[in-house]
Parts: sequence; structure tokens; C-alpha cells
Amino acid sequence: MEIDMQTPDVLMGLAFGIPASAGDEVGQENGHRWDPTDCDEKAPPPARTALRMECDFSYLPNHDEDAHFCHARAGVVGVADGVGGCRGDGVDAAEFSRGLMANAYNAVAAASSSGICPYTLLEIAYQKTVAWAYVGDSAFAVFRGGRLLLRALPQQHYFNCPFQLSAVGGDRVKDAAVGEFPVEEGDVVVAGTDGLFDNVFDAKLEGIVQMCTALSLTPGKMAQAIGRLAYDMARSSRESPFSAASREQQGTNFTGGKMDDITVIVAFIVS
Repeated sequence: MEIDMQTPDVLMGLAFGIPASAGDEVGQENGHRWDPTDCDEKAPPPARTALRMECDFSYLPNHDEDAHFCHARAGVVGVADGVGGCRGDGVDAAEFSRGLMANAYNAVAAASSSGICPYTLLEIAYQKTVAWAYVGDSAFAVFRGGRLLLRALPQQHYFNCPFQLSAVGGDRVKDAAVGEFPVEEGDVVVAGTDGLFDNVFDAKLEGIVQMCTALSLTPGKMAQAIGRLAYDMARSSRESPFSAASREQQGTNFTGGKMDDITVIVAFIVS
């Protein structure tokens, strides 16, 4: 597990997959569910340009219960946030999140090298849609030309009580929010746990993506810059998405960020 607390030098002084073919329709109410083992459908004509991901991450631990993976060759990233509320019951919240991501990565790695029919390989090679599935308040955002284009909404039962998977009880995978969205070369996808989105407003995130893009930073350097911004906000007394939501939903009057593990994954959509 890599931890990098350094702001990229260039900033001194100043944290999914692509599984649908270009021919698939988007905007369905519940999204398109992609089945990599389904070879029965007739293959659509190939897209003009094949798109792929270049991805990297930044991880700044607090309780060290987040987990993640990047599989650039398959065009899939994943993040999981350990349920901190389990700590009081003597449960290792990190064990579940890490196991979940390890299983997901192994499944992606196996599928990307064997066990996929030729049509599916062709479909992956000519993909132009980003698809997602998530449970809880780990989220993602898509930027085009530096502007926020799509932002996933958190799943919560009530304030600060997100949907959560559990070995016993809890929410289920079938409760996941799923969907897909057409992407273009040059788009930037930022995924992260709530340690990012509880501390950084969308406008701030948009601004740092614009700055990092203008400076031609790599996905890893951009992830570090975003993670550092979230880290600083978590320890500040300035207004944050978390304090704003607490005031609106709970009637509290505090300002400041939320101390938490912070995982940021940045993926560039490239040809």
C-alpha cells in the first residue's frame, strides 16, 4: 500500500470501468448492466477510436481502512471505504474493504487474460462508455475540458450513515447504483472515498483538475494534488461539504472538515 503525502513539486506555492460498447444506448433509468460472459448478442460495428484508461492513485490514511485498485489494461478502477462504526464492536473494518477490492481485482485480472470470449475482447477494445456500480458514499466525478460533467450522488440512509456492505446484515450488492455515461478522449475521471468528497466541494475539485490539466500532470501527480487538498481541508476550520450537510440536515453550527482515510484515483481517458 503506497502512501505519498508530498504535494507535486510543480504545485508548490500555489483520489470504474469502461465496459460498454460505443454502439450501446445510454441514459436508461437503471443503466446498462454489462455481462462480460455474454457472447450471444451480435457484435456492433467497431468504434472509430479505441479508448483506454491511464490511472493512478493517492492514499492518505487516518484509520487506514480504505482499499482500492487500478487495472489500467482492463480499464477498471475500484475504491472501498471500511465501515469505521464497526471499530467499537472489535471488528477490523479494513479487512472487509481490502478483501472486497482484492476479490474484485483478481476477477478483473482473470477476466482480462483468460475466460473472455472474442466478442467481449473486441467490445473492450472499442469502448466509449464509462460504466459504474457503487454502494455507499464512495463516489466519482467525470470532467471534460476541465468542467464537471457528471457527479455520482452518495447513497445514505440518513446523514453520515451511508449504505454499507457487510458479511452479516447491512445493505446488499443489488442495492448498488449503476449506470453508464459516454466518454471522450481527454476526459478525466476522479474516484474516491468519502474522505475526498466530504472535504472538497465540487467547485474546488473542478478547479484543481483544471490546474493540474493545464500543467500536464500525470494521473498520479493529479491524484496526489487532490489528495493533499482533501487532507488539508479535513484539518481546517473552513466550511466543507460535510459541515454544510450537517448544518442542513442536523441543525449543527460547526464548520470544518472531516478527519478520515482519503483515497483518490485519477483516470485519464486516452486513445
